[in-house]
Amino acid sequence: MPSGWRGSYVRYREFFLNISDLYKKRADLRAFLEIILSLTTITIFLIFALKPTAVTIIDLLQQIKEKKSTLAVLTQKVNDLQTAGGLLQQNQSYIPDINSAVPDAPNPDTLSQQVMGLATKDSVEILGFSVNQITLIGSATTKSGSSAFKPLPGNAKEMPFSLSIKGGFSNLTGFIKDFENLRASTKIDSLGINSSITDKGLVIVTVISGRTPFLGS
Repeated sequence: MPSGWRGSYVRYREFFLNISDLYKKRADLRAFLEIILSLTTITIFLIFALKPTAVTIIDLLQQIKEKKSTLAVLTQKVNDLQTAGGLLQQNQSYIPDINSAVPDAPNPDTLSQQVMGLATKDSVEILGFSVNQITLIGSATTKSGSSAFKPLPGNAKEMPFSLSIKGGFSNLTGFIKDFENLRASTKIDSLGINSSITDKGLVIVTVISGRTPFLGS
């Protein structure tokens, strides 16, 4: 008996020859094989035909999911804008006060006018009022914060100022309280009180140093 690959070849050849004889003699087997081969061919074609469609459907489903997420975010933003618009409408009367408290540009004249008004109200004498170097028109060349003090909230730009006044102790105390409640926002960095006796009696001098914020837009 042949051995090795020759034996395998003879065995498989006889097997296929037997199947071929059966295929030729038996119509039912021939029909069954033709059905199996047809179904196999159809299945292969369906796999190759449906794969791109399945990939496209999966991609479309992913895009729909992403668009739904984007739509939800945009809807939330629209709702937030509507809420903000409603709040803005309700507080419309306060906007001028807000703009006055934190203006777009430095307004040393506005601050000086308010200081003079307080001095008259509290019966104190203004000895001096000065504003550090600041750009009134055009782009600011100075930094928004001073290295000597903590920066103002929101990275706001600032206008440093210094004010000296004299008067009675109660008058000075009243001025300082009113100054802290000015319509123009101020940040007092230092406050010093000096007293001396002159020919006219006791003289009390208060020196206030601070900063006022502005947006710089």
